[in-house]
Amino acid sequence: MPRLLLFSLLLALATACASTKPTGRLDRQGDRQGRYRTYYDDARTQLFMRGRYRHGQPVGRWRYYAQAGEVQHKERYRRHGLSDITYYYPSGRVAKQGHARLADEPDGLHFYWFGDWNYYSPAGALDSVQVYTLGKRTGTRHLSASPMTLAK
Repeated sequence: MPRLLLFSLLLALATACASTKPTGRLDRQGDRQGRYRTYYDDARTQLFMRGRYRHGQPVGRWRYYAQAGEVQHKERYRRHGLSDITYYYPSGRVAKQGHARLADEPDGLHFYWFGDWNYYSPAGALDSVQVYTLGKRTGTRHLSASPMTLAK
């Protein structure tokens, strides 16, 4: 139950700038179930985020949008609290991508980045790789001369 409460608080913080309640339904235990959408405006024309819950837990692909309508970032939730996250420039090119984990630990629920996070220039070239351990950056490799690019 503390995990659900903390996740709900994290979701509430993420949607604090949205003016309306999310759309969706609840299961028999009162947990969110099915597709959810949150909007910036009361008329529900400017989408803020969309995703899907299964028994109160986010599952599958989630998308977060800027007020102008472009995708700000995407998250793909996998089993055991793991997720893949990609952030985008306003142009639609990838800005950075990596992995995160939601862990239920003895002192509470923790969300943190881990492993290699790739950072790209606005032109799509891989600039650097930053290494994270339990949410703290532990190293950086700069690759500014790298010819590798990521397609739009």
